[in-house]
Amino acid sequence: MGYPVRLILILLFFQSLAETSFAVSQDEIVSLLETRYRITKPAFLGGFSEIGSVFVVNREGLRANRPSKIFSPNVVRNRRIETVGGGDIPPGGNIEPNLKIGDRLHLYGIHTGDGFVELELFTVNTYVVTGSGSRGPTPLQASTRFSYDGGVAAVTADQIIDDIHHWFSVEGEAWSTVDGKKGGEAGASRTIQLGQTREEVVSILGPPAKIFLLGSKSIFVYPDIKVVFIDGKVTNAE
Repeated sequence: MGYPVRLILILLFFQSLAETSFAVSQDEIVSLLETRYRITKPAFLGGFSEIGSVFVVNREGLRANRPSKIFSPNVVRNRRIETVGGGDIPPGGNIEPNLKIGDRLHLYGIHTGDGFVELELFTVNTYVVTGSGSRGPTPLQASTRFSYDGGVAAVTADQIIDDIHHWFSVEGEAWSTVDGKKGGEAGASRTIQLGQTREEVVSILGPPAKIFLLGSKSIFVYPDIKVVFIDGKVTNAE
C-alpha cells in the first residue's frame, strides 16, 4: 500500500473519529440539558416550588393550546416547523394559540426518544380556558420536539443546543447562542475549584457557550476559559 493511500486512510479515520466523538446518548443529553437549563417545579397546591429557566420565543410558527396529556407537540426538523402543536379542540374565547416573538415559557421537563429531544413548555401567562376542568386561569401548553433523522446519537450536544436557541433564547441569561451569535459576558473571572460538579460550575460561571461530551469526559467552553470534567467533576481549566 503506497504512502498516499495510507495517508488518506489515516485522514478518513480521524475524520470519522471527530464526527462521532461528541455524539450523545439519550441519558447524556437529558443530563446535559438539565445542567444547561433549570427546570420549573410546580407546587402541589398551585404556584411553584422552584422557578427555572424562562424561554423566550425567537420566531413565529409555534403554537400553544390547552394543557393535556395528549397534547401534540410542535415538531421542528432541520430548524423548520414540520408539525404545529396543539390539538383538535381550540383553546376557546379570545385566546390566540399562535405564539408570538417575545412570548415567555416555563420549562417543565426534558424528554428524549430515539430520534428526538422534547422540551415540555408552558406559557408564563395564564388564561381562562373553557372546558379545561381548571377552576382558574391556567397556562397553555407549548411543548416543542426537535427531531433528528439519524437519531439523537447522530448529532452533537452543541448542535442540539444551537437548534434550541434557534427558536428560543433564555431570559436573564448572560451568555446564549442564537444563530451562532453570542452575547453578554460569561463572568469567567469568578473562581472555580478542582472537584466541583457541573452544576456548581454553572452556578458560578453561568451556562457555557458550548458543551462537548466524550464518554466520561465533558468540556464546558466559555469566552475566556474551558473547563474539563471527568465523571462530572472538574479536573482542569484552561
